[in-house]
Amino acid sequence: MFAPGDRELEAYAPGCPVGPASPGLDALSWALTALADISDAVTLAVQRHDRIALEQSNVRAEKLVLEVNALAESLTERDRALVAETGIGALCERLAAGGRRNAYLIEQAWAVDAALMRMLVGIGKVSPDGTGYGSAPAQAFVDRQA
Repeated sequence: MFAPGDRELEAYAPGCPVGPASPGLDALSWALTALADISDAVTLAVQRHDRIALEQSNVRAEKLVLEVNALAESLTERDRALVAETGIGALCERLAAGGRRNAYLIEQAWAVDAALMRMLVGIGKVSPDGTGYGSAPAQAFVDRQA
């Protein structure tokens, strides 16, 4: 799905602030990093079909999105001018890639669930000849002269 280098961007170093010495930018970068980590946790939860972990990740992500929005609104003009010089752009790219990846995985999970439901509903249908579990099996034989 992604090339080996697509998962983590070179401008991102886990656990390190990405901006110059500005409390607002540092707090924003830490919050974005935590949000990107939650995005990775959502990926694992979807892959493992772990509904509880998915719900917990969503609750944490909702809180962090509120925090990121508040931090972004509280940036000073000086901080806004310095955003381009930080790794915040790389974190945003990582979040966008994680969002696309998670959307794809969730779409695939929904497609599998829909296919299973169609199969289960089809199994329970009564056929015209009165059998209860779909159509009667056709006669099977092997052509030995082939």
